[in-house]
Amino acid sequence: MAVMPKEVQDAFNQMKNVVLATSTPDGVPNVDPMGMKKVIDAETVYISDQFFNKTLANLKENQKVAITFWGDEGAYQIHGTATYINEGEQFEELKAWVDGCFAAMGAPITAKGGVLVHVDELFTCLPGPNAGAKLA
Repeated sequence: MAVMPKEVQDAFNQMKNVVLATSTPDGVPNVDPMGMKKVIDAETVYISDQFFNKTLANLKENQKVAITFWGDEGAYQIHGTATYINEGEQFEELKAWVDGCFAAMGAPITAKGGVLVHVDELFTCLPGPNAGAKLA
């Protein structure tokens, strides 16, 4: 498992959206923007499920994912292993956070589950001679 430096954690939390990539076991890709997300710790991020369809089907068969995000704070890609959760104390805490965010926006949306992504590798996505370099 890789450890995300604080600046990567901060960048992840500050981005409005990140992009989550999944695939079927035979390699058919699926990529979606995700807005309800947060760093859990230096080795784990969480992405909430409100509308996963193809994403959830892929995760049930193939837990390997990639997440990319970029902005003024930097540009990064996470390769990780996802665990889908929709019950238990940790999920209930995360659901309360997500549902509270949507309620504050006036949106009648609730979390039905989510993925804990354990960071296996971390890369830079900045252009230049070190483009794609492994950071952890």
